[in-house]
Amino acid sequence: MNIGIFSDVYFPQKNGVSTAVKLYKQEMEKLGHNVYLFVPRYSHNYKRNEKNVFEFPAIKFLFEKEQRIAIPISGDIFKIKDLELDIIHSQDPFSMGILAEFLAKLLKIKHVGTHHTMYEYYRKYLPLIIRPTLKQTQKMIRNWCLKLDKVISPTENIKEVLVDYGVPEDHIVVIPTGIETEIFNKEITWNLREEYNIMPDERILLFVGRLGPEKNIDFLINVFSKVVNNEKNTKFVIIGDGVEREKLEEMVVNLSLQEKVIFTGGQPREKVLEAYKQADIFVFASYTETQGLVVLESMAAGTPVVALGKMGVYDLLNHENAGGIMIKELNEDDFVHEILRVLKDHELHKQLSENGIKFVKENYSIEVSVKRIIEVYKDVLNS
Repeated sequence: MNIGIFSDVYFPQKNGVSTAVKLYKQEMEKLGHNVYLFVPRYSHNYKRNEKNVFEFPAIKFLFEKEQRIAIPISGDIFKIKDLELDIIHSQDPFSMGILAEFLAKLLKIKHVGTHHTMYEYYRKYLPLIIRPTLKQTQKMIRNWCLKLDKVISPTENIKEVLVDYGVPEDHIVVIPTGIETEIFNKEITWNLREEYNIMPDERILLFVGRLGPEKNIDFLINVFSKVVNNEKNTKFVIIGDGVEREKLEEMVVNLSLQEKVIFTGGQPREKVLEAYKQADIFVFASYTETQGLVVLESMAAGTPVVALGKMGVYDLLNHENAGGIMIKELNEDDFVHEILRVLKDHELHKQLSENGIKFVKENYSIEVSVKRIIEVYKDVLNS
């Protein structure tokens, strides 16, 4: 099968969608399919060493420097017909998604899309003069979904949201975005403790993700300030970068935690995967996750999770043996209590670690997810 995947984000930009697209391509190619990516050019200085990736001119988004706005005009458009694509799979409704829709109609190709992101929560990044209302955003999502031949939702929770927006239930199929489980069996080569002077007897709390307001990292820092009052031999490692970094660093100084909180900035994916394995607890308080791949990755690494149970994260941690503890509401004391309980109870920590590894391997491997996506493609092509 010849598969065209269109996305407005891709590596070296680091986020869950970039990771998903890369894993889709790798696994689909393992199964013998030809996969072609259509993505924005990150920069003229960045050279890709990956076959079958078509780049389109792009400009930086003024209010989020890592984000690119693709200009879907390129000589490569004329090459697409020669690829004889069987199906198009878009990852968002924006520039590349619009191009995907245009090409699907022009070339009479079936078009599937995955709803990765709760765009309603990201309107704040747009200036007021062009910021859509909540209803306008929901209508945009609904209209995009209705133009697709099938919508893939990462979780049941997100499917329910789309149905509320007016997308027919039978137009949506739930397929979690899987992760590479075997990669966590590799030996660690990046010594996190050595690089950041973390002593052997110090416990590590970890956050991985973009430093944006919807991730609630300021909340996690406040939680950590209470944790460290009880467990002084604890450090909080924050991996990622974003618009909130300077504000968060100032907050850490104001709380006199600069010796306890470590900002590593963005890191290569290989280092991030190794960081999970070296942490004691992964903490997460985002309320916008369609699934929460970082939560899955942490559990796959055997690191227990304490996280806010909203949106996609709820669908993960709502399972009894998922390998994490779900906090129902954004309450500092509840987070502190559960973090301290996991830190102090070694049997509980061990059980959560074992549960997480088993749970992800059985339910959320990339192999399982991609096989289900391929079945969706076949169903759409035969409809």
